[in-house]
Amino acid sequence: MKVKQIGRILGFGALLASVFTAGAYAEDVLKRVEAYLRPDFNVVLDGKPIKMENDPLVYEGSSYLPVKELGNLLGANITFKDDTKTIYINSRLYKEQPVQDPNIDYQEIKMRDPLSNIYVYLGSEYPALIIGNDTAIRDSNKYWRLSDVKRMGIDVTGLTFVKEKLTQQLYVSESELKKKWRQAPTVSYNRPRNSYNYIVAGEVDNEKIEAIQKYIKDTSSIRTTTVTLSTKPIIVDTTSDTNIYQYMFWQNAQLTDGKYVNNRLMTTRLRIYKGYNEDFYTINSDNQLDLQSELDDRERKKNNPQDATTTP
Repeated sequence: MKVKQIGRILGFGALLASVFTAGAYAEDVLKRVEAYLRPDFNVVLDGKPIKMENDPLVYEGSSYLPVKELGNLLGANITFKDDTKTIYINSRLYKEQPVQDPNIDYQEIKMRDPLSNIYVYLGSEYPALIIGNDTAIRDSNKYWRLSDVKRMGIDVTGLTFVKEKLTQQLYVSESELKKKWRQAPTVSYNRPRNSYNYIVAGEVDNEKIEAIQKYIKDTSSIRTTTVTLSTKPIIVDTTSDTNIYQYMFWQNAQLTDGKYVNNRLMTTRLRIYKGYNEDFYTINSDNQLDLQSELDDRERKKNNPQDATTTP
């Protein structure tokens, strides 16, 4: 019932959007109409009254609502491409699965060749992290981070997920996704413009993005008297706090004698803020984790259960 309702209302909204953006069209396809705004109309969604930012419009006995505003309320992603004069409506009408089910013993993979990028799916752009599987047996599959796939609105019901050992995040193989996606995602022309091609996923504030990129560049190499630490960014993710980000990167340690010590997968939390009367952002990092050490600790406790209960 709800799907029919959405299709009907979004259809009205699409026509309304074409009327309101008529200035972008050639003159020979324009049609002037007489319509009426109705601020006295009430809109009820799933039994609950909602307040629209824009009033409903009545034309020739039919009611029209703004497609973008209503689409967002209904959980659909609405995008208008001016170059093709096309409105994309991507529904997210599917039952979301839990991020992780404690009753499922997920197959595990280990991250190899991670790549973050911006992808186009059904006309809209989405950030995503794709990895390979570092295993002795050749695995040519690509794995998409599940949280990114769900943001794209792909129905993942019934698909098999795997758990990445280091991050403990869920992924889904591209071969599985092909069963569900409506078209193959393509790399966006708006992909990141930085030396490492990583993205700041979910952030749209260019000033914040530039501040984060500058911080990462400035801290990409740190030297002490005994060691040089160099980093290769993978991805920066937004969090529920608009000023806190989760940064994932590879870290190489090289001793002064020229020997490499290790190549570790790390995460750290970035906090961004502006001081009083300042017109620039300052970034601090904390809560840095060595994910390989975390994995080693989990496996040690799993193999030696008594260690997990020993009080320090």
